[in-house]
Amino acid sequence: MFALVLLSSAPAFAQFHGIDVHPFVLVTDQRFAAQTSFKAEFDSAAEAFWGAGVDIVYRRAYFLDLSVSHMSKTGQRAFLNNGDVFRLGVPVRAVVTPLELTAGYRVRLRRSRIVPYAGAGVGTYAYRETSDFSAAGEDVAVSHAGFLAVGGAEVRVSRWIAVTGDVQYTKVPGILGQGGISKDVDESNLGGVAARLRVILGR
Repeated sequence: MFALVLLSSAPAFAQFHGIDVHPFVLVTDQRFAAQTSFKAEFDSAAEAFWGAGVDIVYRRAYFLDLSVSHMSKTGQRAFLNNGDVFRLGVPVRAVVTPLELTAGYRVRLRRSRIVPYAGAGVGTYAYRETSDFSAAGEDVAVSHAGFLAVGGAEVRVSRWIAVTGDVQYTKVPGILGQGGISKDVDESNLGGVAARLRVILGR
């Protein structure tokens, strides 16, 4: 529904004094740096994020992106003993919500629909972990700043739609590593490496 609202509003986003403003929808497949922690509790170190944002381009060269995305996963409480993972059968839910701001540069190639780009930015990352049978202090609700770097390319597929594919690296310290498995294995980075696909709406 959100994508349809953005699509219906796309014609209203136009160039103004060399500035283009376009909404986009986003899907991300991220491999977390804290692989041992996520595999132990959620059986996988790679998870999907869904989100949306706005792309601001100045003179078709410099860009500023603001995006918000969301990941939710259910697993089990677990602990490590001599390197072996033991699951406790207690459901645990993790939610990660990044809000990211990225600035960068687009390379215009002559006679090509492909526009490579690269950028860097900052974000705030909210992490929540809850369980139905949590003892005092076991549930987590915290947010922390992080930074990112991204590189990829944009392809215009029609007058009103462009598609981008890129790889993004994020580092988010200060959330993991405070307790549980992440503390035992010294994993403190909530970030990782992600493959991202965006659909940008508007000319």
